[in-house]
Amino acid sequence: MKQIMTSIILLLAYTTINAQYNVNSDKYKIAFTSPEALEQYETEAETVLGYENNNFAVDIEIIPIAEQSPAFIKSQKEGAYLTAKFLGLKDIKNGAFLPHIESAFYVIAYDQYEETNTPVYIIAFINKELGLAYEVTVYCYNIDLEAGRKIANSFKWLE
Repeated sequence: MKQIMTSIILLLAYTTINAQYNVNSDKYKIAFTSPEALEQYETEAETVLGYENNNFAVDIEIIPIAEQSPAFIKSQKEGAYLTAKFLGLKDIKNGAFLPHIESAFYVIAYDQYEETNTPVYIIAFINKELGLAYEVTVYCYNIDLEAGRKIANSFKWLE
């Protein structure tokens, strides 16, 4: 009996440590996964989705392709860089292409708040079928770059 209880406790601890929280937007056909629960908050625009907790914030701005810059449309790598620059972020570095969305790219930059440099993943991608461009920021308030990278890489299309 002791072995069974130990096994159950270890299993519960493992699943809690490795918990993943899925966030979906059926309207904009995208989803991502977070290592922690994020609450959706009300944003100033209907075309901006916002999710946050004390450690992370994920903001998704959806823009019609016709209103997006030609540089962004031509290259999402350039689009991520331009978005980071437009947001006033510092020390912008190339990241990588996302595994689940063709041509999607992220850069890593930093937002200076008081005396803290907060890492921010800036992601750019396009859904040609919907005619939409997506500008995503993943703020890592807890300075956990690996968790931020996992959130960025988890973005995918919904069917």
